[in-house]
Amino acid sequence: MTRFTRDSEETTTEPTAAQNAPTQDEIAVRAYEIYLERGAEQGSDVDDWLQAERELTELRESTRRRAMAHSA
Repeated sequence: MTRFTRDSEETTTEPTAAQNAPTQDEIAVRAYEIYLERGAEQGSDVDDWLQAERELTELRESTRRRAMAHSA
């Protein structure tokens, strides 16, 4: 993202990690999908959550990189 300072200097600002992070609702939906994909076997809720968080974060990061490459 490009913005200009008061002195009209162009600066580039990168989104923060929090801005790139998936929401808890998005993670919950993906974790539930993973749970169902595993046959709805109980006992791996934390693993499902962490996998969902990792997948969504990686997806957002790769999407952001592609957008940056196309805008450059």
